[in-house]
Amino acid sequence: MIVASIFWMLLTDPGGVLSIMLSASGGGIQLAIMLCGIYIVWMGIVQVAIDAGIIDKLARLMSPIIRFLFGKQSEDVNRLLATNISANMLGAGAAATPAGIQAIEKMSTPTQTRASTPMIMLFILSATSMQILPTTVIGILEANGAKNASGIILPTLIVSTLTTAIGVVLVKVFGAVKR
Repeated sequence: MIVASIFWMLLTDPGGVLSIMLSASGGGIQLAIMLCGIYIVWMGIVQVAIDAGIIDKLARLMSPIIRFLFGKQSEDVNRLLATNISANMLGAGAAATPAGIQAIEKMSTPTQTRASTPMIMLFILSATSMQILPTTVIGILEANGAKNASGIILPTLIVSTLTTAIGVVLVKVFGAVKR
């Protein structure tokens, strides 16, 4: 599609192709810088929560949910899972990613060649990312001059809850079939 679009632009407006490409790349760089700022803030907040022991308390509070979703895991893995899930729920997916990667590493064994059901569950939860407050998207909308950036909260909550529920059910069903 990109090649066809560029070809079409070359046929219809050859002089405008370069200016459009330059302005688009400038917009992409601005977006990347803005996202870096948002991610730095959220990763800092997550690190403060870890250092303050909030994540350990959250892991204990979330332990029934984590046990249902992932089965019995070590305390360290439960803490990483709680970090990942809570950061995703706050719309800080970039801050959730390091905890998710560490959890996957700790759930795996050296001889393992395939993802286990708990690993797949974490992937699905991260991909569907149930968000109570989509802060990153609201930040992007605000930075781009949206009139009602917070208007996406309810639709995001509904859609992300539905996709997460469907994902969890499918992982549980396929996990049971696999056993």
